[in-house]
Amino acid sequence: MAGALTLVANPGSASRKYALFEGDRERAQLHFEWLYGKVICTLHKDGAQHVVHINVGDLTETAAQVAAILQDKGALAKNEAITCIGLRIVAPSAYFLEDRRIDDDCIAHLTALQQRAHTHITATLQELQALRAQFPQATIAGISDSAFHITKPDYAWNYGISLEDADRFEIKRFGYHGLSVASVVRELQQAGKLPAKLIVCHLGSGASVTAVLGGKSIDNTMGYSPLEGLIMSTRSGSIDPTAVHALKDAFNWSDNAVSEYLSNHSGLLGLGGSSDIRELLRRDHDGDHRSHLALQTYVYNIQKAIGQMASALGGADGLVFTGTVGERSNPIRERIVARLHYLDFILDSKINNTTEAPEAAATISRLAHSKPIYVVPANESAEIARRAQII
Repeated sequence: MAGALTLVANPGSASRKYALFEGDRERAQLHFEWLYGKVICTLHKDGAQHVVHINVGDLTETAAQVAAILQDKGALAKNEAITCIGLRIVAPSAYFLEDRRIDDDCIAHLTALQQRAHTHITATLQELQALRAQFPQATIAGISDSAFHITKPDYAWNYGISLEDADRFEIKRFGYHGLSVASVVRELQQAGKLPAKLIVCHLGSGASVTAVLGGKSIDNTMGYSPLEGLIMSTRSGSIDPTAVHALKDAFNWSDNAVSEYLSNHSGLLGLGGSSDIRELLRRDHDGDHRSHLALQTYVYNIQKAIGQMASALGGADGLVFTGTVGERSNPIRERIVARLHYLDFILDSKINNTTEAPEAAATISRLAHSKPIYVVPANESAEIARRAQII
């Protein structure tokens, strides 16, 4: 497959990410996001970053711009054809525990699951329709964000409900962020740094902690949907169902309204009034109590999850921070690790403070006093491209 052109599409509720690969070599990345009330496009190419001026009113329109931007910026020749597309799939079902070529059957499964993971699947279906219109000759592969977690032991899949009901309706702890964790494991393996018992903290707008044993997942804090687990930028994380019913009754909300509230108006946004870690840190520094409490709650939530995963592993030999926050926010890393001495994790504060968005795995632990702590760039795009090319 060397030399073939693969487009990676990673749709989110507030962004669209694309990457163009020639075989396993990345030519360029495009990132569309809502910023200051409009859609902004950023191009990453040849180690440089550029803002691309576009006239797009909605994220559903971005796929139509991709080829033209790549051609205009010299990443794609006009006589070159994209023959393969890898599309990230986040969906709660056994059907999507493996990568699949997108066909009518696959689309029917996604549509049937739309109400169960509305935010992610709606964006995926919109993106799929747009990609088919723009690249009608390309094979589209749906790349599972849960497949990495298929190695979890049987008992890590279950909720405390009837097994018959769970099996019949597929109410299982599928887990997510598998593409990110798989890319971290691959990076550490290639560098000869993969420990036997590894805890991976993916901290971005979504957040999760994964226990990795011998390079394989044995648990993840996300469950049936990406809403479970840690407090996130705008997602509540785990919450008592009775509390959800209380909210629903208090506001006389529909199911969709409750889902919207928990997915898009909760988490750090609900606790602190902002979903931006940088803004909360600024306010905290200026003495804002609400921001301080939000960050304390967020960090405490992650510390507890790390302890859970250490228990699942029977100890821990290494700790990884990845995702936008994990890679860029040295204050958050410092606050998290501050209470992990019992696991023999101790930061080198000087190295941590100078480590931001490294291009390869960086060690931030104190030499000879700590088990290794790494900052590893998540590379979901390369993982998607690699798997799309072999499906």
